[in-house]
Parts: sequence; C-alpha cells; structure tokens
Amino acid sequence: MVFYEENKKKQDVFVENVQKRTEALVTAGNILMRKRKTGKMKEECNLVKEDSFEQKKKQIEQELEESGLKNIYSEVIWDIIPEINEVSRRISAECGRQVMDNVTWRIKSPESIANKLRRKNREISLDCALRTLNDMAGIRVVCPFQDDVYRMAKAIRKLPGLKVIKVKNYISHPKASGYRSIHVIVEALHNEETVRVEIQVRSVAMNYWAILDHQLCYKNERKETEKLRRELKACSIDIAEIDKRFLKLRKQIEKL
Repeated sequence: MVFYEENKKKQDVFVENVQKRTEALVTAGNILMRKRKTGKMKEECNLVKEDSFEQKKKQIEQELEESGLKNIYSEVIWDIIPEINEVSRRISAECGRQVMDNVTWRIKSPESIANKLRRKNREISLDCALRTLNDMAGIRVVCPFQDDVYRMAKAIRKLPGLKVIKVKNYISHPKASGYRSIHVIVEALHNEETVRVEIQVRSVAMNYWAILDHQLCYKNERKETEKLRRELKACSIDIAEIDKRFLKLRKQIEKL
C-alpha cells in the first residue's frame, strides 16, 4: 500500500509538471503568434501607406499636367529671368566686374512636392502644395562673393511687376543644418492670376555646400548619415569663413 501511494504521488507530480510545461509552451506560442501577427500587420500597414503615397504622388503629377500649371510657371519664370539678367548687367557695370556667376530655374517635380509635404506632415495633394509651399517654382542666382549676394537680392526685391511676400536671410540666420542663402519670395501676375516664385540668391561656395546637402536629404536615416550631417554642418561654418576671407582679399586687391 505504501509503495502504491508513493508511486501515485510521483505520477501526480509528473503529470503536474507536464501540465505546467504544456501551459508554458502554449503561452509562449500565443505570444510568438501575436508578435508575428503584429509584425505582419505593421508591415502590411507600411505597405499600404507606401502604396497610398505613390498614388497621391501620381495624382499630383496628373493634376499638374491637366491644370497646365507647369506651362504657367515656365512662362512666369521666363518673364523674370531676363529682368534678373538686366539687373546683373547694370550692377556689374557699376562694379567693374561680374556680380552674377549664373542663374538657373526649376519647377518642383511631383516626387519632390510629395516628399516635402510628407516631411512637413501635411496633406499630400496639389491643393495643399499650392497653399503651403513657396517653392513650387524656383529661380537660383549664384554670385561670386557675399556682398554680390546682398546687392542682387536687394535689386531683385525692387523689380517692377513683382510683389515681395517674404524675405528670408539664411546667411545672417543659417538653418540648423548649416544652410545659407537669401530667399526672396515673390508673386507675379499671369493672366490676372497670382503665381508665387521663390528666388534663391547665394554665393558660389554656398551653392557647392547646398548641392551636397540636397543629395544627403534623400538618403535613408542611418548612423553614417548623421555623421555626414555633422561634417557638412562643420563645413558650412568653414565655408562662411572662407566667403568672408575671399571678400576681404578681393577688396584689398581692388585697392592696389
């Protein structure tokens, strides 16, 4: 009888241990399934978001074409550029040297529009872009020296037919990234409709920096990217100092 009772106790303990292990395995299995489902749901959610983003980008592209906005922007830009060239010729004649290195322009692509709206946490639509973005159409004026930047920006603000909406001086107040330029945001009339254009004025050195910054903006966020951002910001400080030194040297040479 004693032997039987001892065996029964051992059997009960064994059964209890098996039950505990089974329950633990079931619990672990449930947790794993939940994690897999959650991960899958997140992945599916990301895919849906990306698909939605692509659809909205295509919608912007279609609306830009159908509305004829690209042609309108092009016409307005080509009305402004000859006036900028004339201003450059006049100031260059006064200074006895070239004060503008080059002038370029662009109309923001559907992809750039959608990406910028997403970065700003805005609704991704052409209507929102027209209401909130100043640089749908852009002109860039690049000057040899920093004082030329200020001369050209001042003259551009006085151009007839343009209404100045805002001036942003990122030379005296650089962006956190280190970006430096002067932005003159204007409105021009086109068939009784107002069209907004952003005119960027910067030095050659600032332009070299901005080209690299633009390339870095579209790279994935990684440790290497953050390191490059810090390096680029340090370069911005160096470039600002070089701009000042070049200006000082030019003035000394002009006195000879």
